[in-house]
Amino acid sequence: MTIQAKFELDTSAVAGGGLSRLIVQSLRDNGILLVLVLAYYVAALLIGVYTATPVSTVSPTILALMLASLVPIFLATMIIWRFAYMAVAVRPAKPIAWMMQDLKSTFLYDHRRLVSGGIAILAIIFFAAVFAYVKETIPQLNPFSWDGTFARLDRQMHGGHDPYALFSPIFANATALRGLDLAYSAWFLLIYFFSFIACMDRENPMRSNSYLISFTLTWIVGGSVFAVFFSSVGPIYFADFGFGDQFAPLKDMLLGINAQYALMAVDLQAMLLENAQNNSGVSGISAMPSMHLATSWIMAFHAFRFGKTLGWIMVGFAVVIQLGSVMLGWHYAIDGYAGFLVAAVCWFAGAKLARVQSRIDRSSARA
Repeated sequence: MTIQAKFELDTSAVAGGGLSRLIVQSLRDNGILLVLVLAYYVAALLIGVYTATPVSTVSPTILALMLASLVPIFLATMIIWRFAYMAVAVRPAKPIAWMMQDLKSTFLYDHRRLVSGGIAILAIIFFAAVFAYVKETIPQLNPFSWDGTFARLDRQMHGGHDPYALFSPIFANATALRGLDLAYSAWFLLIYFFSFIACMDRENPMRSNSYLISFTLTWIVGGSVFAVFFSSVGPIYFADFGFGDQFAPLKDMLLGINAQYALMAVDLQAMLLENAQNNSGVSGISAMPSMHLATSWIMAFHAFRFGKTLGWIMVGFAVVIQLGSVMLGWHYAIDGYAGFLVAAVCWFAGAKLARVQSRIDRSSARA
């Protein structure tokens, strides 16, 4: 069947009353993901009642702004994804013509991909908004108190030294820190990239559901449950929150390099601290576990499903993020180790739940 014929059939099905059926089917495709997001939202509402703080981050205005800001990233992600697929797997004689036809068939003709993927994207955006609220309530639920313990554990686990001091001979210089700072910032783009691709990956539903479910579980378990229980601020804020001057040399080193070569981490750290002190703007501060590390490992596990080379590249990225989290003062080394454990457990659980989702999909297809 030609693409044009397929388009005509799909359009006819949708126009003939199949749209509602397609939406129901797409909601079922994302059933477990949607249940997790809904349960998390209910938990946030309960937190709002307990703290007398409304869940303001999920207002229609904020969600619309988030969606609008992510549209360019989404489009760029789709183009890069399909280009990489063409270059590695297809290698057509006429790449430009193939790309144009593939993008048309992917974005215009595959209605189930668009609706199911769109629902998943909206769910992830809504989840991110709820998570932002939960993270900002951490000190209300459990005041920061674990930093002294984690700092001592870090020293005990690393031969009586702070981990940043062990790495300083190699990484305490402008060139290395700027590289780590850039990698740390690149994490934000990679999160969007992997998440958007998983939402739109209809070729392998098990693969995409494993990522989306484990990704969501990691933020719930690590970024919310553990973050509340082990409430901590991290080395860069150690003195600011009254835990002592143990990390003053690290902060002085970062400020000194930032004075010559701007580090994005230093500016962001100052903004978060100011907002936390003034109770305004984005002020979510939380160290344990490192969600940069946990989600980097989730991306690495997922990357191995596309190939060993990509998988090992992402493992390398996770190692760089571990170094960056310590040298930039965001985290104790133990935060990263805990992030890996959270990711491993949530990846295993996500894979199990993805198999459940697969059975649900097969049952609905037979019905």
